[in-house]
Amino acid sequence: MTAISEVKASNVRISDETAPQTVVMTGATDGIGKATLIRLIATKVPVKVYVIGRNGEKHNAFLDQLRGSNKLAQIIWLEGQLSLLADTRRLCDEIQSREQHIDVLYMSAGFIASGERIETSEGNTIWLSLTYSGRMLMITRLLPLLNASPRSPRIISILATGYESPSIHLDDLDLKQPGRFTLTELIKAGATYTTLSMSRLAKENPRVVFIHHSPGGVDTGVFRKAWGDKWFFPALNLLMRLAATSPMDAAEKIIYMMTSAKYGGIGVPLTAGQSQGLNMAKTTETGSLFLVNDKLKELQQEKIMAKLHNLNGGEIIWQMTVEMIRPYV
Repeated sequence: MTAISEVKASNVRISDETAPQTVVMTGATDGIGKATLIRLIATKVPVKVYVIGRNGEKHNAFLDQLRGSNKLAQIIWLEGQLSLLADTRRLCDEIQSREQHIDVLYMSAGFIASGERIETSEGNTIWLSLTYSGRMLMITRLLPLLNASPRSPRIISILATGYESPSIHLDDLDLKQPGRFTLTELIKAGATYTTLSMSRLAKENPRVVFIHHSPGGVDTGVFRKAWGDKWFFPALNLLMRLAATSPMDAAEKIIYMMTSAKYGGIGVPLTAGQSQGLNMAKTTETGSLFLVNDKLKELQQEKIMAKLHNLNGGEIIWQMTVEMIRPYV
């Protein structure tokens, strides 16, 4: 684990040499992603950030304010609907046409299901497209630019590591059967699909640092947006205020994962008493996925991964992924 004081001390030492030069961010107009964008620009380093989202006019004032706070930063807005794989492909093509390399791909765009299956015009649930298949498509499309980075390229997916499970429904990966489209099942499925597929891609791309992070409870109001004013919200809001991490502390941790030498050995140097993080293979090297929880503790999930391997879970999930994204790769 890494204390928030150590995280902040490291982030203060971010320099032109250890900061990413070019960053692509989804989910950066709200919640944790927005706080992370604010903190990244506050480093005062010369960074170019592609911010992908919807309703650009709504965010113009916020983005202009950020631009004014760091004259060295370039903030480029790209308008798109990330729940549509065709649009995700178009956005990746736009970035590829502009850049020779990128240093960080940060993904936190998501969808908290209210219990109702909502499908896109492409026939996929918004949940699966936003939290999983769209992210895998974006990773696949942008990996050539990440591998071309002269720095320490990193992919950070904000989801739910620690909730991986062998009890997912390998015969029903989109949870179409009655009674399966519940918040508990969605969390298990999203965490498991992400870890298995990112682990596979990490082995195939050993130059890139892959991180699956769970931010834990963060007071962003996300459940209110999903479920409206339910009767239990006064108690839930009180609990969040007392126990949850603030968005800005969550952002400090993400900036640390973007820049610290703890992950992969390149970045802001560790101080005395600190040690490099261990990936799923229990090494400090790249070529294997780092699972990082809200306390910045690295997880290996060995027993769970062994059970999933015996079920051929990784191959089943990857084949589903390939089938979904093939038309857009």
